[in-house]
Amino acid sequence: MFHENRPRINLEKSTLDIFLDVFSFGILILALLYTILNYSALPELVPMHFNHSGEITRYDSKDMIWVFFAIGFPTIYGIFYLNKFPHIFNYPQKITAENAKKMYSDAIRMLRFLNVSIALLFAIISFEIVQVSLNQSKSITQTANYLIMGIVILMTIGPLIYVVLNLRKQKN
Repeated sequence: MFHENRPRINLEKSTLDIFLDVFSFGILILALLYTILNYSALPELVPMHFNHSGEITRYDSKDMIWVFFAIGFPTIYGIFYLNKFPHIFNYPQKITAENAKKMYSDAIRMLRFLNVSIALLFAIISFEIVQVSLNQSKSITQTANYLIMGIVILMTIGPLIYVVLNLRKQKN
């Protein structure tokens, strides 16, 4: 493959890296605990889809709430595990012994922030499903709706901004 000649180096985790890893799993675990504690009080049908305004557009069995965690935990763990192999990532420039540490560190950090974002999305959505179900309201809160949209936008353009800022730093 393309990464056969890339240097394989051991990167030490910074305090921020450790925090982001723990935070990603912690958010999802708290959301899971919240769901477990409230599961018996949920009605048989819970909202499972909301439109852009936060209004309920589909109901489903309350057992379907576990799908968020069945997808969320493997996703978070998969990205966490993938961080152990930065030499196989796709990079915008050739990886050499001189730039490997910087490029690998930047890529891993970006994936850690992505992991936090994904965990937040799963947690907010599952929390809102439980809240809407228990309160019998017709929509998710406006705050949650803005948070979800903001996280999705940030996940889309955030990595691009990060790369551009890093490339500017390298040229200076």
